[in-house]
Amino acid sequence: MLGRLLKRQLGTYSSGGGSADAYGRVSRIQSDVWAGTYVDLANLLAVPGLYRAITLIADTIGQMPFHAYRNEDLVTPQPNILVKPNPMETRIDTISAMVAALIIYGNYFALLGPDNTVTGYPDSIIPIAPERMQVSRREGRNYYTVDGQEFDADQILHIKNFTLPGQHFGMGLLDAQRQGIGYAVALQEYAARYFSGGGGPTGIIHSEVTDLTQEEADQLKLLWMSTYGGRNREPAVLNSTTKFERLSDNAKDSQLDESRQNLLTDIANMVGVPASYVGAPNASRTYTNVTEENLQLIRYSLAPLAARVEQSFTELIPRGQYAKFEFEGLLRGDTKARYDSYQVALTNGFLTIDEVRELEDRRPLGTPQPIIDDTVDTLDEVMT
Repeated sequence: MLGRLLKRQLGTYSSGGGSADAYGRVSRIQSDVWAGTYVDLANLLAVPGLYRAITLIADTIGQMPFHAYRNEDLVTPQPNILVKPNPMETRIDTISAMVAALIIYGNYFALLGPDNTVTGYPDSIIPIAPERMQVSRREGRNYYTVDGQEFDADQILHIKNFTLPGQHFGMGLLDAQRQGIGYAVALQEYAARYFSGGGGPTGIIHSEVTDLTQEEADQLKLLWMSTYGGRNREPAVLNSTTKFERLSDNAKDSQLDESRQNLLTDIANMVGVPASYVGAPNASRTYTNVTEENLQLIRYSLAPLAARVEQSFTELIPRGQYAKFEFEGLLRGDTKARYDSYQVALTNGFLTIDEVRELEDRRPLGTPQPIIDDTVDTLDEVMT
């Protein structure tokens, strides 16, 4: 059964229909994309701003420590499902792909592994591509079908992104933002064609031959394009009856540059990251602004998705424990700022020297340390 789950097979997890574009390419996404482009995962990730925003969030959450706590105390030993959720890959690979699926598809699916003989809770998960999952609802319960094999809701980990009341699926970029993605794909395609000479006619060929037929005109055009088209910059040699007039055109006049800059702001809004993180133009970038943007990234981009993962995994570990990502590493300031805050904490007695050393990834001194008193002015003796 596991072998069948690991095979690459395509399917759908929603009831939405498919569509085909002018090239005959089939997509499961609805065809009502106003830009007339083909929207799928490959085209979505081919847009640089979207790729950057998605991987920024997914990899940042994926690299954060993920631990189980009970009454604010770290659980020892940690549950295997948090240490290495998928035995066949590293934790950052599993969590990063999980968050990416939530952003792109709005849903993450995994088959729960065998239960731990001691705790009675699952020790691992086996991820399932969202495209392969079909979900039906009967008698108030979800049933999940993968490659013809049906599973009960108790056998599947299903994490949803943003959803509305009564909906059984989360909404991701491919569903909720396909118009914006279609525009981004269309703009990128136009820009590529523009710089290869396909954004519009580059010139006009004038012929003084009065009885020029349509066939002869087509042959003249094809001959010109085959000789001087593309990146060819050889000088043209024309007879007295033929002239070439170049049409002036530039990216600024066609608003191409402005449109591409505005697109980055649209992408930041679609994915939910500060605009500067995807390269959107920003007139004022000071240290204060950057610090505030970092906090915004944590609070409004990372924390909501991390909370969905935390709460889902809390259901998979023993009662009384809860799963929690550690954001402290992302909130750390520079060395001077950290040491100043440690000094305040030590002086006021709510941190010990060993706790400070632990925050700095240093081993404890090995004996109980008294709270530092007002006579200590620096941290030199603490960190040595």
